[in-house]
Amino acid sequence: MEGRRGAMRDYDVVVIGAGLGGLASAAFLAKEGKKVLLLERHYVPGGYATSFLRGRFEFEVSLHELSGLGDEDNPGPVWRLLEEVGVARRVEFLAIPEFYRCVLPDADVVIPVGRESFEESLCRAFPDDAEGIREFTEVMFRFAQEALRANRVGMKMVMEHQEEFPTLFACFGKSLSEVMNPLIKNPAARTALGVICGYYCNPPSLLSFLTYALGTVSYLRFGPRHVKGKSQALSQAFMDAIEDMGGEVWLRNGARRILVEGDRVRGVVAQDGTEILCPVVVSNANPYLTCLELLGRENTPAWYLRRLGAWSGGASTVNLYMGLDCDYRELGLAHHETFYSEGYDLDANWMKMRRGETLEPSDIAVTAYNAVDPDFSPPGTSSLVCTFIAYAEPWMRIPPERYAETKDRVARRTLQLAERVAPGLSDHLEVLEVATPLTNIRYSRNVGGSIIGFDETFAGTGMVRMPAEGPVRGLYFSGAWVNIGGGYEPSLYSGYLTARRVLEDLEKGGPLSEDMERLRKSLEKQV
Repeated sequence: MEGRRGAMRDYDVVVIGAGLGGLASAAFLAKEGKKVLLLERHYVPGGYATSFLRGRFEFEVSLHELSGLGDEDNPGPVWRLLEEVGVARRVEFLAIPEFYRCVLPDADVVIPVGRESFEESLCRAFPDDAEGIREFTEVMFRFAQEALRANRVGMKMVMEHQEEFPTLFACFGKSLSEVMNPLIKNPAARTALGVICGYYCNPPSLLSFLTYALGTVSYLRFGPRHVKGKSQALSQAFMDAIEDMGGEVWLRNGARRILVEGDRVRGVVAQDGTEILCPVVVSNANPYLTCLELLGRENTPAWYLRRLGAWSGGASTVNLYMGLDCDYRELGLAHHETFYSEGYDLDANWMKMRRGETLEPSDIAVTAYNAVDPDFSPPGTSSLVCTFIAYAEPWMRIPPERYAETKDRVARRTLQLAERVAPGLSDHLEVLEVATPLTNIRYSRNVGGSIIGFDETFAGTGMVRMPAEGPVRGLYFSGAWVNIGGGYEPSLYSGYLTARRVLEDLEKGGPLSEDMERLRKSLEKQV
């Protein structure tokens, strides 16, 4: 519903931002009977989980493959979460038959779903590394199993029974490279396993093995999925469920200001000037925007500002959204997700992009959405997206008068790489829309156009992630920037964890002074 200008209103919780984290928090709080208002400045919910129109094509903004879903017969954590708030059955999910295809200068391997198939496919492609591939797969699955069990039982029990978590203790705090490279020697085999690092927004030498293992095992156990109607259908289903459970959603009406009294949240002023009283605010906006603009620097404690200053926004992307006048199969594409790399040093390519030595990619993902959903685009056409990880800072140094020229040059280079797996692609372009990190900044207002939250590395494994609690009592965060990090599955689960924390605090009358002191000490230690 549209935002309504008028008299002061009272709610139990106001959620700022209808990204997946905000939608999940609002849905779980509404389910528990709380009077919830969700404010969103855009005309549709979703954040990055949305679509847009160009010509006769509707493009998917961000979703490549949804992890952790499964189905009724093999329900993953995302399925159970969506089922609990009445979203799962409002959406049609489409199974993607394989994890991904990887094309390299001297290798072309399809990575299937399922542990045994995953292992066998890689062993066939790289027989000299078969033993190492099997050992790596065993380590990855054991580590994920122990990490999930540790999360259930708590760190106290883990520390008291370390012998029950040998792989967790052996690999925790290590990068993917530190675990993989001693076991697998062939650079091509390492690259075939590493190309998926783009999903996790760090190269193998910086990517936490925890993040890689949990994410990859989730895909292999439950299979990747897409959404009929694109990710916008998932976001809309959340909005409908929230309203059906008694919550309210105001579109085209975000938050202008968070009101405080002393060290407590008092309410929110919406963009249209409506003053809303509430004891709890959950912000799905990034913490920088929330604290510096909505809460105000003057109301944000110095210790919290120091924590924000210690880290920065994470990786962004360049995307080429393409509407083609032909069937994708005419270009030789047969799989939903194809990674192409013209070399084997993913770290070197990544660092060149990070330092701004080049803006042009050496490895990309080519997503052919019609391979899973024949109705994804108009009859006789196809919708493709080429994606690679990029950083905003080098793009921000480009003089405004050279931005369009630079964007065109990078697009041409990306198309050259894409044509290694889809020959003739450029001849069939009907629509081409290019989005850079600056595009992401404009639409999301995230620092650096981040798609992942903070810029975490393996050194930031779990223990130093931002908690949901904010710098004043009654303020919480949900989404990619807190709890367990970014991505669709983590953002949804982050929203759930934040809602659970809000409910626990409301049960005891709000966060206590000792809770805030514990938060301060934790964040100061992180800095």
